[in-house]
Amino acid sequence: MAGLNAKHAGTGNSICSEALGMPLAKGNAMAERPAKGPKALDGEAASRLAEMSRVVIVPAGRQVMMEGAPATELFSIAEGIVSIFKLMPDGRRQITGFLYPGSFFGVTFNVSEAYAYSADAVTEVKLQAYPRRNFERLLDEVPGLRRSFIAAMADELTEAQDRILLLAHSSASQRLACFLLALSRRQADPAAEAVDKVFVPMRGSDIADYLGLTAETVSRVLATFRRKGIIGGDRNGNTEIRDRAALEALAGTLARGV
Repeated sequence: MAGLNAKHAGTGNSICSEALGMPLAKGNAMAERPAKGPKALDGEAASRLAEMSRVVIVPAGRQVMMEGAPATELFSIAEGIVSIFKLMPDGRRQITGFLYPGSFFGVTFNVSEAYAYSADAVTEVKLQAYPRRNFERLLDEVPGLRRSFIAAMADELTEAQDRILLLAHSSASQRLACFLLALSRRQADPAAEAVDKVFVPMRGSDIADYLGLTAETVSRVLATFRRKGIIGGDRNGNTEIRDRAALEALAGTLARGV
């Protein structure tokens, strides 16, 4: 099971955020979990989880878990950003999501008891790690918790279908417009709908592997956006959306097509 996070009850370009796996919920409290994850945990579940957990700090760029390795623990994110990905038979990497504070990942119910995907730290991350066996017992002992996780898995399947459609019927410019708009909404504080100054900590190769593009295409399209005055920024990941209407026009065309 990939990340467990929340849908945003917005309109227009919300499909970009949902289909690209960019939950819009703000804050890092477990009760503010984004829509595709379990609903807010009750006091007993939260307390039991805290008792069984340990804190793990992972530097940026380091691996958190590896596909195929024994699934001895699962994780929730307290601080930072994690990418989850699959390795293709030819060695290429497909990033399937970027996860934020409040997300669970590493949950698996497969027979082999192995992780179904890999995860890396995009930024330095602070994680809560939970022993898998203890967590599974908690699912049996706390009423409703297992149902919440099953519901979250169903939401993820729906999101995966949306994402397949989005990537199959969009240009590189549309995908990057959606990506930037999703980050803009994700990083806004609770009082704002979106922000124009966006932090993009992902490398160009990460964005490419996420959007099904090449790093060269990502660089070229972003350069075009800068040349047209749609975005600005520096080389440290600080990006400014200068023409939101242009980005929304691209994303709006995509949303209507999907």
